[in-house]
Amino acid sequence: MRYTLSNTINKPISVVTEKFKDTEGAKEWMEGLHKIEPVSGVPGKKGSTCYFHFSHKGKEMKLLETILEENLPHQIKFSYTSGIGYNEVELLFEEISENVTKQTTNNYFQLKGAMKIMGFFMSGMFKKQSMKYMDGFKKFAEK
Repeated sequence: MRYTLSNTINKPISVVTEKFKDTEGAKEWMEGLHKIEPVSGVPGKKGSTCYFHFSHKGKEMKLLETILEENLPHQIKFSYTSGIGYNEVELLFEEISENVTKQTTNNYFQLKGAMKIMGFFMSGMFKKQSMKYMDGFKKFAEK
């Protein structure tokens, strides 16, 4: 499954990317995230890995994030691996004007087992969750 989403953030691209690099701040805009655990490499740089620990509906979930590309302030690409599958996200920041930045995500999911079937029927749910994170980041960045 693939999809692209975008919105605008009413802040300069320099502010937006600094806010994005704030790993502690991610807990404010990624619902359910309670811990980021570095595993290897320089956090936020190409090749680095870390675990994202989430709580969702009373269940704990752990995702392994790998930074695939890092060209901030304009682009970063990362993957998440878990028991339900693989998710690759390319996040693009584009300066629209001095105080407006366009945020675009290109998302790719490769699901396993029963999630493969559920993903086919529930693609809207995946898009809605991605947009929820984007809107949460927008609010965080505009603070």
